[in-house]
Amino acid sequence: MPSLLPLTELALSDYQAHIAHYPDTDQAILDYLVQHINALMCAEVEREVSRLFRERLAKGCQDTSALNHILWYIRRGAVSNATFQEIRGKLSRFSSEHGKNFDDYVRQSVDDAGIGRMTIAVEKRNATAHDIPPSITFQELDAAYTVAEQVVEAVRLTLEN
Repeated sequence: MPSLLPLTELALSDYQAHIAHYPDTDQAILDYLVQHINALMCAEVEREVSRLFRERLAKGCQDTSALNHILWYIRRGAVSNATFQEIRGKLSRFSSEHGKNFDDYVRQSVDDAGIGRMTIAVEKRNATAHDIPPSITFQELDAAYTVAEQVVEAVRLTLEN
């Protein structure tokens, strides 16, 4: 199955290749790269979830005016934070069943610790964006990436049903 977050997967792979070829790279540079990849991952999750929302709405809304209004909202950032809680909340606006289904799909493959890893990654991305010294490690990022893919897949499954 192709990656649900291909840009992030490529960046993680490039990071690991860089470390393998240049093991003496300055830690400050490595920290910067991890921060960048984390920001990329969070943005990619937000874009992918918003894309899935747009596709679902286009399939099921016959009222062109209402659809255009909702799509305008989504283009402005339907999901502006890639946390499990925000995505579940947005899906619950479709229906409470959508929120519950998303929760069920995620919990089939991610435990509370995994959900926490994704939340921490988003919080650290926000800290980076707002000039608070960031402190995400590659291991935290790599663990959050696995969860991020599972969350995007859970959104896809939720919106298909």
